[in-house]
Amino acid sequence: MIKCGLIRLRCVWGVSVREYSGAAREQARNGTKWPEEPRLNPVGIQHLSHSLHKQLFGAADGIRRRNLDGAARGKLVKWSKLYLKLHGLLGTKTSISEPISFELPPLQGATLDEHFQRLGHFASDPYLSLCENKSTEILPRPERWLRKPGWYRYAPGCEPEAVASPLEDTYVFDVECLYKISDYPTLAVALSDKAWYLWCSPYICGEDDFVHLIPLNTMSRPQLIIGHNVGYDRSKVLEEYNLAPSKAFFMDTMSLHIASSGMCSRQRPFYLKNQKSKQQDGDGDLEYELNEDLELGNWYNLSATNSLRDVAKLHCNMHLEKTLRDSFEAVDKQEVIDKFQELVDYCSKDVEATSKVFDKVYPLFRKQCPHPVSFGALRFLSSCILPVQTNMWKQYIDSAETLYQNSKQAIEEKIVTIIEEIVRLKDKPEVYENDPWYKQLDWTIAPLKLTKKGVPAKRQKMPGYPAWYRSLFTGKDKTPNITIRSRLIPLFFKLTWEGYPVVWNQEHGWCFEVPDANVETFLKKNYAIANSPDFDQKAGHTAFRIPHPSGPEQRTTTLFSKPYMHFMDKGVLQSEYSLAREALKINSSGSYWTAARERIKTQHVVSKEDFPGQFTMVDGAPSPSDQVGAIIPKIIPMGTVTRRAVENTWLTASNAKANRIGSELKTKIVAPEGYSFVGADVDSEELWIASLIGDSVFNIHGGTAIGYMCLEGTKDAGTDMHTKTASILGCSRNEAKIFNYGRIYGAGVRFASQLLKQFNPTLSEEEARATAERLYEATKGKTYHSKIFKKFWYGGSESILFNKLEHIAEQDQPRTPVLGAGITVSLLKRNLGKDTFLPSRINWAIQSSGVDYLHLLFCSMHYLIEKYRLRARVCISIHDELRYLVANEDRYRVALALQVANLWTRSIFCEQIGIDDLPQNCAFFSAVDIDHVLRKEVDMDCVTPSNPTPVPHGERVTISDLLSRPEAALTNPDPAVNVAHYPAAQRQPVLAYYNSTYDAAFLNFFLDMQIQDSRASVADIEKHYREFLLRDAFSADRAETVTMADYLAANGGGKLSINAIDTTSLAPPPAPSPRPAPAPRRKTRVANRSHRIAIGGSAAFDAFHASVDLPEEDADMRAARITRNYLSDRPHL
Repeated sequence: MIKCGLIRLRCVWGVSVREYSGAAREQARNGTKWPEEPRLNPVGIQHLSHSLHKQLFGAADGIRRRNLDGAARGKLVKWSKLYLKLHGLLGTKTSISEPISFELPPLQGATLDEHFQRLGHFASDPYLSLCENKSTEILPRPERWLRKPGWYRYAPGCEPEAVASPLEDTYVFDVECLYKISDYPTLAVALSDKAWYLWCSPYICGEDDFVHLIPLNTMSRPQLIIGHNVGYDRSKVLEEYNLAPSKAFFMDTMSLHIASSGMCSRQRPFYLKNQKSKQQDGDGDLEYELNEDLELGNWYNLSATNSLRDVAKLHCNMHLEKTLRDSFEAVDKQEVIDKFQELVDYCSKDVEATSKVFDKVYPLFRKQCPHPVSFGALRFLSSCILPVQTNMWKQYIDSAETLYQNSKQAIEEKIVTIIEEIVRLKDKPEVYENDPWYKQLDWTIAPLKLTKKGVPAKRQKMPGYPAWYRSLFTGKDKTPNITIRSRLIPLFFKLTWEGYPVVWNQEHGWCFEVPDANVETFLKKNYAIANSPDFDQKAGHTAFRIPHPSGPEQRTTTLFSKPYMHFMDKGVLQSEYSLAREALKINSSGSYWTAARERIKTQHVVSKEDFPGQFTMVDGAPSPSDQVGAIIPKIIPMGTVTRRAVENTWLTASNAKANRIGSELKTKIVAPEGYSFVGADVDSEELWIASLIGDSVFNIHGGTAIGYMCLEGTKDAGTDMHTKTASILGCSRNEAKIFNYGRIYGAGVRFASQLLKQFNPTLSEEEARATAERLYEATKGKTYHSKIFKKFWYGGSESILFNKLEHIAEQDQPRTPVLGAGITVSLLKRNLGKDTFLPSRINWAIQSSGVDYLHLLFCSMHYLIEKYRLRARVCISIHDELRYLVANEDRYRVALALQVANLWTRSIFCEQIGIDDLPQNCAFFSAVDIDHVLRKEVDMDCVTPSNPTPVPHGERVTISDLLSRPEAALTNPDPAVNVAHYPAAQRQPVLAYYNSTYDAAFLNFFLDMQIQDSRASVADIEKHYREFLLRDAFSADRAETVTMADYLAANGGGKLSINAIDTTSLAPPPAPSPRPAPAPRRKTRVANRSHRIAIGGSAAFDAFHASVDLPEEDADMRAARITRNYLSDRPHL
């Protein structure tokens, strides 16, 4: 319980924040009247207060002590300070504020790790046991299905029975819709261990009204509802439109497959090429060529795209026939009625396939992501809901669409005016033949055809006018049919690129012609020459291709798209007409609505007016307004290999921008009367995680340059990483952010040079590459190749970080540092060629850790909401932000709960990384937002062309604000919420396990090498290490004899197997076990099969999982293995 009276501050809950420079630190210690002295680490980073540190990390003192001895810590501190000094950061200004101290809800374990294991089990209960006890038996399908409205139960040996909803707690579920008629469901099939179920809409049973939803009784008891892309099916369930949270867990087999066996976006083209080769040539030459491309990697035999058909084929070797699916595209319900039996059978076969897929992918997922938090958090990601006011939603759609159409019409009318002026030149060839733009038009005049009587013939298309003009008229239109994206627009507008008229070529797209004397200048700018035999170029000129935003391989077919607005601002793209800039702006203004309008207009808004029995509020009270409605976003909880959630509208929604029609979309999600949205964005989440991984090497927060810049760098002082990058590149700070995040996610020099060219088109290729290389040398560092230490980075501000990230990515079994989630099988090192997809694996290490962060927040909030009886539910999560729908009376308590959840989450990251402390300046959200609409910031007016009226502002509350409010206190805990009985085992931290195959000497020498700024210094340290090895090899104190030949063989011949990348190198994997004969299907617990050989899928898939499904090691087995590898593969240090 959090009590006001226990806060030792000058206010009841208040915390006055003051900042001091590094030089004034001593004054801060001696001259203030703070209740306690700030805790600073050796490089000046302020840690948590004594009270908070003891509550979070103090309980573990009696269980484990990871603190280094004085000499070892002193050496790390010395190296850290040298590293920071090298990068101009040591002694720079740091912020010192009054220590924040208050009583936290007690940890539910002796350590944060035990605490979160119990919270994970609490969030997973009882759904985890429902998954593990799901039957694998498939009941025989009914021979005949009844076309009657509502649910009918088909139990073996019994007559069909009408029921309100499925009776069992676990079942597989699939819904089909006549989506061209309505978003409402047409029929649904479910399968439990006791019966089949069929639901038919009254619409196909005689009624004309299609507005019906499927009842599943999810409000009354816990249920496990399994489906493939089940977010779509959930949007058709009646009870899910209550604002009170349901008790159902919608388990998505697509997500389980993606997390365990999915592929990254860079792998998809290779996979599709392989699939095409199989279809065309079986195991022929194309597959051989693909193997050559992938350096003999085998991942594409172990993965599949995400459709149920492909997933079932991979995991279960099932072939699903999908031709009947086209029947649901019908615009007449009679087609479904006529094929009713076949279509229900089709749906039931999908249910059967989904059940079998779950039986295979669930054990794989649990093995890949064993932490209960990784399982329990999926329930909350699968339960999002977006409340709307139905009248406001309709007004938004109408306003944006009307403005879009009016703007489009206005610009087209102006274009027509220009066209009419140009066509008047048809009788002035001396004008248009000497105009570089107009001469590209086809001025062939269609002659007037006369009949024998001398009157004009019928059905002539605009005789007397040039061909280009006639082509603009379609059908019986009396005005030109033209849009801003029409091919001829750049010619009408007389566009120039780099000061030269644009020229169209069918093969190369839009180009520009340059005098031959200037060709070298444009070649240095990396423009590609447009070589083509049919290109009638101007004499003495050379044509260059106008660059496409997606790369030089693409031809540019339009110059009036959003990316080219940037070139017009830079003066690269210009026009003689002011109308051109206006047209581009109008086109840019409508670009968001153009891209998103279909997705937005097809959102399924369900209104209380249609379902008056639903829409109960979070506290169970009925909704006070008939205008309340809701959208259930069709979220895929783990839609990428990094386990990020995916959804095509709300998770990609733009923030409101003053020049973008319809960009106020998120503000149309409105809290009902008496409720607010409470949420926060995690500040620099993935950047902090990355820098923390680097800091773990020194065991000091801010010990690396990137860690220090992340925690203490400021824009004003020029010490934050974005400002430093901007100064190196000569770009804006916002542009520098793109470079920095791209680099952290594994992008290389080529990415940076291409991006530089986009931001500054006047740069030559050599200048862009040289600048990018200078950036990477200052940040990522230089590479050094060693027989002992292999390849590693040194000298840059991020060298240690990248060595650590590559260290994780190159493991035989990479896992995230905190929750130990494993990488998908398609990115396992053993299934790839050398360094294949390394950027994707580095990206996985960071983004998947960011997903761990979100999952930890979800489970923390679930516990706090239940424990302190907070009236709140998950609304939505967008990557690094959470939003809860909260009763206004509880809004400050939920805000404080979010701060506590964030503090717990940051703390376990530090604990698992090996630093039992946390900087105060990142311990809490910078602020929690309390608002009545969704938006990025509470003080955004959200004024757009389609929304001229400012949206009233919300409220931002800091931790100081909350601690000064008595109504924010988390009081009155529910004694019935007790998680002490859940299991919590002591785990070895992932990074500690990765380092366990190295001794202190190796790690110290390696660290010393990374912080050097010259190759000579690195080589000198390597030489000292070899001398150290030699002395140790022939030491009289060694128990075994080592000959010089042995030493040279190990250290001089390039066969030394210490690998600074692969620190969990095990013995070669055993050969696949012989495939046993398939056993007859029987009812069994899915969990019991998690260590059995995976059979029933494709041959390659089975062989791989047979090789990795080995018994778990006990402590003795693992010790023996590590000792065996150490003695056989590593020098004796």
